[in-house]
Amino acid sequence: MFDTKTLCLDLVHRAAVATSLSTSGHTDARYLAVNNAYLALAERVWDELMGECLIAKGSAISTPERDRRLALLERQGYYDRERAVIGVGSGRRIEVEISAQRIWCSGLACDLEYFRQVVPGAADMSGPAAISLATPRTTFLPEVADNLAHLSPLDRAILLRRMLTAVAEGAVMVGQVRPNRAVWQYSQALRERLEPYICVVNSTDRKTHFDFSRLADASVQTCLLELADELWSLIHFIRDPVIVDMLRSLVVPYTTPPPLLIGGG
Repeated sequence: MFDTKTLCLDLVHRAAVATSLSTSGHTDARYLAVNNAYLALAERVWDELMGECLIAKGSAISTPERDRRLALLERQGYYDRERAVIGVGSGRRIEVEISAQRIWCSGLACDLEYFRQVVPGAADMSGPAAISLATPRTTFLPEVADNLAHLSPLDRAILLRRMLTAVAEGAVMVGQVRPNRAVWQYSQALRERLEPYICVVNSTDRKTHFDFSRLADASVQTCLLELADELWSLIHFIRDPVIVDMLRSLVVPYTTPPPLLIGGG
């Protein structure tokens, strides 16, 4: 026996592009299924999305353009290659093209959406750009390492990218918060080194945002630990307690200091 729900879920998981299936609604649409390509695009793991509201989760953004797309679904049952902006797990907003179809799934009106990210002039990144330290001395906290070891390769890559994004954005921001010349110089140097990964969320946002989605999976963990190495070194040598606390907040949740720095800062 089979039913339309089973067939719809199979359609989502077999799709060759990022795909989601959700209930219909302007404000209360909820996730029913997504495929791995969608999870990678949205920088999410399925446990974060299962049954959640698209808008409350930050994925769908309530705008007049979204209302127009939903009106197309209600009026004609589909739309093709509409531009949209969606939110992803690291807090960025990205531009996508969406093609969608209104379908009935075991008597429930649902929206089947196919996504393609719009990245003008983007090139694939196979290595860690300009982060080029030797083997990192910093390691993950035991509980973090254990959790990462039990994740699927996809979920691991997604979470490591989100951690790298948070640490990189925070390290650049710290240099702008308090007039410490050493930290400001480091933040500026880091920004220049990571220039290939800088993205614009909106024209009025002064914060520097990074998009590591094109960084090869094998490089993400190394980049994160190399960056943590540098921040632990700053913590060891900086004497401003406010900056030390800010820097520690970036690395303490994930890593232990290198052996030579234990007890420093």
